Amino acid sequence: MKLAFVAPFFGAHAAGGAEAECRATALHLAERGHEIDILTTCLLDLQHDWNVDAFAAGVSADGPLTVRRFRSDPVDTQRFARLNLAVQSGRATPEEARAFTADHINSQDLYRWLADNHVRYDRVVFIPYLFGTTLYGSRLCPEKTILIPCLHDEGYARLPAVRDLFHRAARIVFHVEAEARLAETLYGPLPGKSWIVGEGVDTVLQGDAARFRKTFGIGGPFLLCCGRKDASKNTPELLRYFADSPAVRRHGLHLVLLGPGSVSLPPQAQGLIHDLGFVSHQDKFDAYAACSLFVQPSRNESFSLVLMEAWDFARPVLVHADCEVLRDHVLQAQGGLAYAHAAGFSATVDWLLSHPDAAAACGQSGQHYVRSRYAWPEVMHRWETEVLA
Repeated sequence: MKLAFVAPFFGAHAAGGAEAECRATALHLAERGHEIDILTTCLLDLQHDWNVDAFAAGVSADGPLTVRRFRSDPVDTQRFARLNLAVQSGRATPEEARAFTADHINSQDLYRWLADNHVRYDRVVFIPYLFGTTLYGSRLCPEKTILIPCLHDEGYARLPAVRDLFHRAARIVFHVEAEARLAETLYGPLPGKSWIVGEGVDTVLQGDAARFRKTFGIGGPFLLCCGRKDASKNTPELLRYFADSPAVRRHGLHLVLLGPGSVSLPPQAQGLIHDLGFVSHQDKFDAYAACSLFVQPSRNESFSLVLMEAWDFARPVLVHADCEVLRDHVLQAQGGLAYAHAAGFSATVDWLLSHPDAAAACGQSGQHYVRSRYAWPEVMHRWETEVLA
């Protein structure tokens, strides 16, 4: 088939789960013989200045993919920040809600091109739900639209424009059942148009624990957290829970943070928290191999690739119980424990470290879960027999 993927950002160096999923899914579909165009902006990613181009407009190649980049519309970042707070809090007026979507990564050049050329594609895939490229771009070809929403239970999801998007899209690809349940709660029934497909995961990953410890000088047992470090990922709460946990000191546990962003480290945990920033894929894989436990503290996830990667290394995991998606993963996989507060965090850390055989069994069960459900051949089969059929 001839497919287009439309995303606000695209590239191997674009930091973000949706960006990684877009590129990996497109590449795997191309490997199976589908012809793929990527329609995106010249911006790098969510973390970098939305008014500074990282790429030139025009056509380039990313392996088998044809990448078409378009200049994005200027954004008044101060105004957007005010609107963002109003939307997040649920206090936005209808006028503020409309202004928010109009300001959120749009490209009139991309829209004009898609309006003139969508006829050349069998399907047009939009990811993720929130950005203008999805909210406005999908209006140009609703009958061909496949939406990968990456939906979270957040203020953004309650915008009227987002409700319209879910009812407008011809097909919707959810990662897990909890995400689909959230969509039905927010927008009502979506009969005959949604599939639970999951997200493809590279499995049988290779990592070297000794190399990680030598490279970064971390010798004792450690808890690993990977991903963007900010309030939306609940990183500050994790740091507080870790710093105040009696179990951390009882077991001599350290915390290693990988990923973009910055956070203030609690002074009482001086020397126990290691913020390594953005590292290579191989360094990340080495960290999985070396860690004693993996933690995913976010309250808002639609899948969590890093959780799957940790399980591929047979690591027992901790997740935040307030995130239904993560809680379901852990229950179905029998791959770890969930915590809901500081005392629960300390208790789950203590139990897993005090019961190494049970913790190892959790890791092995999680590994079976991810390899049997989300390995790329399984996910591509669902794409071709269900979504694209």
